Amino acid sequence: MRRPHEDIQDVRVPSEVLARWALETPALAQEATCSALAFLTDAEHAATALLPVPTLLRSEQAVLDPDGFLRQPRGAVEHFRLRSQRAIAWMDLFIFFRERFATSAQRQPPESLYGMAQLFQSRGDELEASVDLLVRECVMPEIEELLARTLTYPPMQVLLQRLRENDPQRSAEARRLAAEVLGDLSGARLWKVRTRLVATATRALLAARPLLEELERGGFPTDRTRAARGFARRLEEAVSELPGAALLESILHQLAGSASFDATQQ
Repeated sequence: MRRPHEDIQDVRVPSEVLARWALETPALAQEATCSALAFLTDAEHAATALLPVPTLLRSEQAVLDPDGFLRQPRGAVEHFRLRSQRAIAWMDLFIFFRERFATSAQRQPPESLYGMAQLFQSRGDELEASVDLLVRECVMPEIEELLARTLTYPPMQVLLQRLRENDPQRSAEARRLAAEVLGDLSGARLWKVRTRLVATATRALLAARPLLEELERGGFPTDRTRAARGFARRLEEAVSELPGAALLESILHQLAGSASFDATQQ
């Protein structure tokens, strides 16, 4: 049986399909596609080490299997493996595009395009990094859905489809592992999570703007309100799974309102 990471690293599209895409797609749209690939490559690479895997390995308790052998939980290791393979898959697609469509890849997008990656790289301690991981699991799927609806580049469509097949399970496991690190939310710990949640969620909304602007420059319509509301909904669902979630509800409602208002203004 093929493993998920083998499927996402073996993205093949017939050459005639690529040739037709190149002929039918305007130059600005091809440049926007390259910008989207650059965005995804940076953002996925930056998110690879958000989960403090070594800490989880030290804290998780081994259990006896039916045969009487001790087994150490491997969820954190598998998360890191899948995250790394996901980042590599986007890197491979970005490299392929630059090789095949060198003219469209010559333009350098604005540095602000990489704000999402910088956000995930600016993690503080393990608690703050786990909050960032929760936000990542809400904002990036929404962005990927928008790109799947908007861009027509065949290899990207194939990879996004394969990622969606395993994303619900992978994302749920990522949120579960992040919740293990966050632990019981009360007192100063709760306040720290609240502060980080608001800061990261707000910065994630801002960091998505340059990508949307690149898409619009390429002639693609973007529904910012739909994306912002989808992000707020995902975030509310993710936080509702945490201990002490009731104390975070007011903040989530404020974020949802501000996200929709900001998208409408833009």
